[in-house]
Amino acid sequence: MRLCLIICMAAALVGCSDSTSSDMGTPLPIGSPCAPDGPTSSVCGPFPKYFCDADHPNGYCKTSCHSDADCPSGSVCAGAGQTAPGECHKECTQATASTDCRLSEGYVCKDGAGGHPDDASHDYCDVPEPTGDGGA
Repeated sequence: MRLCLIICMAAALVGCSDSTSSDMGTPLPIGSPCAPDGPTSSVCGPFPKYFCDADHPNGYCKTSCHSDADCPSGSVCAGAGQTAPGECHKECTQATASTDCRLSEGYVCKDGAGGHPDDASHDYCDVPEPTGDGGA
């Protein structure tokens, strides 16, 4: 009887342990398509640090960052200012953009004149910036 009680208590403790993969299973990598977040969870990782940017086509898993060191392997911090955070995006290269980025969904591998975009240390997958005069 005592052994049964110990086993039940151990199982309860394991069931209550903190998880790094949200309540939705294994987190998705940065740049993955995703469903919009729930009020307290995200398929992209521990909520609210990781989130699904539902404004991107078919969603885009991201996390907030201030530097590349804040981003998971294979991603880069883009758009971080001195006080405002940026967001981690999936790294890419122009040569491998077709496999790195979701081109068929409208994503591009952003680059820049200095060999990388002006808001990041490396090329990254994102939706293109709006162009034109805004309809004026």
